[in-house]
Amino acid sequence: MRPNTVLRCGAVLAVAAALTAVRSLPGAAEGPVVQVLAPVSVTGGPATLDTLRLAITTSARLALGFQPSVLVRVAQTQPALVPLDASAAETVLAGLTVQTPGMPPATRLVRVALTNAIIPWNDAEILLVSNSPETIPFGKILYTGALSSAQTVRLLFHHQNGSKAQHMFITVTLSNPSRDPVSLWVQGAVGAPSQEEVTPGHDAARMFLDEYAHHAGFLVRLPGNTTVPLFVEDLPPLGITSGIAQFSLLDGDRVNVQVAARLASEGEPSTMSFAPDFDTVHQRGAFVRPQIGRTMTYSVGGPPAIMVLAADDDLLHEGQTGALLQGNYGVVYRFNVDLVNPTSSPATAQLVLHADGGQARGTFVIGDQIVESQLVQPNAPQVVATFPLRPQTRRTIRILTLPESGSNYPVRLILGEP
Repeated sequence: MRPNTVLRCGAVLAVAAALTAVRSLPGAAEGPVVQVLAPVSVTGGPATLDTLRLAITTSARLALGFQPSVLVRVAQTQPALVPLDASAAETVLAGLTVQTPGMPPATRLVRVALTNAIIPWNDAEILLVSNSPETIPFGKILYTGALSSAQTVRLLFHHQNGSKAQHMFITVTLSNPSRDPVSLWVQGAVGAPSQEEVTPGHDAARMFLDEYAHHAGFLVRLPGNTTVPLFVEDLPPLGITSGIAQFSLLDGDRVNVQVAARLASEGEPSTMSFAPDFDTVHQRGAFVRPQIGRTMTYSVGGPPAIMVLAADDDLLHEGQTGALLQGNYGVVYRFNVDLVNPTSSPATAQLVLHADGGQARGTFVIGDQIVESQLVQPNAPQVVATFPLRPQTRRTIRILTLPESGSNYPVRLILGEP
């Protein structure tokens, strides 16, 4: 077992002991201190587990005033978290592991009332991409963007710690530069750090698509002149992190979004550390309309339906430079496919993933189910899903997916005979 695994297990055991102590003592004053957070509104049909955890940690950061570099995780809750249906409510006692870099983790207990609210949902108008430089040799501000009143933006980030000896911290923050409070709707997913090229991006895509398909997120009331970290990721030497988030500014004029990196031996990067790209392979910038929808038909006995992700004609352009978003990473694809069996016999259609640009994985929301591919190599396609078709019937399937950071796009989906 690796040392950091032992540390996480020890932290969870400490949280479990604290929760047990709270349940067994007759008075709160005699047990561990439990801090009560302001009620938290979430959204979604239902609000997913990852959404609930991120809502709790973000609310705790704001209420308890943790330093931006502190790592905060939900280790355990009583009762156990479950997806929260629309209009439902739940109050939980959450055990948080709180760790300042270089220090052992501490335990904090918070009580939070979660309510699933119904608010209008808008898709992203702009995709902010922080991927260049992909490998970071030293601390710097990697990307700074903003969203204005009533605007919705999506953020994709994918970076690697370039140090072979030190840990690096990647932080994504939301800042309110005005004196008046603002309200945001937030959705976010991040893959656990790994040295495997494909894994963090795949994990982030799976969580994000689950949230996106259910419109799962949470509301944040951000006071004036306040910054809150959404993600703080501790990357081991040569570790990779990848994440996707979506934000809507419900009221207020502006919120700034920033992605920054610092080595464990460094202080916070200065605002002057932002430098022009020196990685010409990967992208950074703002890309408009990051959704692509297509409708097609497959009829038994006819030609297959072919769906290509990140084909040349699909690539988004950066707003200022016109540079193409190679791979269209972070762009949501929605395919509505009519399946028709005009014959008098049962038939089967298969959805097959072909890796055209190099090894790749994919995540697909097919109807209400999340389907993950294994790692697919060029010239070695894999079946993603199978659809039985009764005689003389027609059905429509919806396929939701997006190119995953760390994988090599374009890819093709071919729906046809086995």
